[in-house]
Amino acid sequence: MQITRRAVTAGLIAAPALLRRVPALAALPSLPPIDARDVTFVRPGDALYDQYLPAYNLRTELRPALRAMCRTAKGVAQTIAWLRDKNIPFALRSGGHCFEGFSQSTSVVVDTRLMNDVSVRDSALTVGAGASLGQVYQVISPLGMAFPGGSCPTVGVSGHTLGGGFGLLARSRGLACDVLQAIELIDANGKTVLASATQNADLFWACRGGGGGTFGAATRFHFSIAPIGKVTTFGVTWNLPERQAVALFAAWEAWAPDAPRDITALLRISKRKDGLIDLHCFGQSEGTARALRRELKALLDVAKPQTAPDIRAMSAMAAVNHFAGSWDYVSQYSKGKSDFITAPLSTAGVEALIGGIAALPPGEVLAICDAHGGAVHDTAPDATAFAYRAGTSFCIQYYTGWTKPASGGPHMQDLRTLYAAMRPWSGGAYVNYCDTDISDWRKAYWRQNLPRLRAIKAKVDPGNFFRHAQSVT
Repeated sequence: MQITRRAVTAGLIAAPALLRRVPALAALPSLPPIDARDVTFVRPGDALYDQYLPAYNLRTELRPALRAMCRTAKGVAQTIAWLRDKNIPFALRSGGHCFEGFSQSTSVVVDTRLMNDVSVRDSALTVGAGASLGQVYQVISPLGMAFPGGSCPTVGVSGHTLGGGFGLLARSRGLACDVLQAIELIDANGKTVLASATQNADLFWACRGGGGGTFGAATRFHFSIAPIGKVTTFGVTWNLPERQAVALFAAWEAWAPDAPRDITALLRISKRKDGLIDLHCFGQSEGTARALRRELKALLDVAKPQTAPDIRAMSAMAAVNHFAGSWDYVSQYSKGKSDFITAPLSTAGVEALIGGIAALPPGEVLAICDAHGGAVHDTAPDATAFAYRAGTSFCIQYYTGWTKPASGGPHMQDLRTLYAAMRPWSGGAYVNYCDTDISDWRKAYWRQNLPRLRAIKAKVDPGNFFRHAQSVT
């Protein structure tokens, strides 16, 4: 199995699909008379209820009193109008990978997973709000086209794009939100709104990094895509004592964010049972294998890896499968956090990260570092709601997972301990790795772009109809 982002987060600790039983709310008002061709209403006890229930994070999974499985934008609009008129709380769900369960509710869930059509015309990609990244890749890859999305094929296009959307083509082609050309949403009045650079431009700006569940219910996305040839994937692993691990991390930090832009390099860090630090650098390049080998010398000259680097040329679709680990939707207990590093870590900062992992039980917590730079920096920090552009070196995702509900306390405490040790070096966080522990999460997610996001929210949804625990207010 490839040791990749999906493998190390979905498979760090294999968990059974245990269901968290949460009582539903009291009986809802009579259901609206919506054509079944537009919406299928699913209630507890219905044959489809458990099929649509699983969430990525079992820690946050809820059993809704009603799930509206929408098939059309008309169905979404009618459902939203009913919820508004009856003052019923609800959540919006597309892919269902929210770290903190903002797409979950004990009341009503407006679920767009059946709106998953994907079509391509020339260089224009049109995607239904319920489509997954994998469904997009399956359609565009035979056409020789690329979409700069993430490596997990079951992640929904909607949430991924609305929060920014980092992937293994980020340094060569930018974020998913950078190729968004237009978005269709249902507003708080149940009306369809089209947002683009020339129509409802403020709303379009907010939908590129402002996060999901705030400005309306997305129903369709329009992207521009471009041709892609073969890519070169790579992976190399070191098992090192703490001091050497610090040196290798420092070398990765000095190299990866400033490497040639065709290379997107990630670094996964965890502790082995023998006490050594496992460091796995992986990613892909749109350049040649020869050029990639030359670049990797920046790391290989610092410490000898366990084996020679695994470097392979393959099609873009083969690379998707290479990094996916599995195409199955995985449900497990987990907790995640994140940091944006906007200034090079000092030696003390690197020691805090590596030493913090070394101080925890083996395999308990891991960190995955995503190098920025390249095309991510081509867009100005205020050109989209995603604020972490020029000046941001990399993002750190911290993750822990467990199999039994009662085991969560120690795991989350260890994660928080590591996160606390890194506070002197970061105040930022990635909205797509949402974290309800953060007190000033608005500033952490959006920095200087927050005032404009609030102004747009006040304009398009003054009643705060679309909301969750960390939506823009």
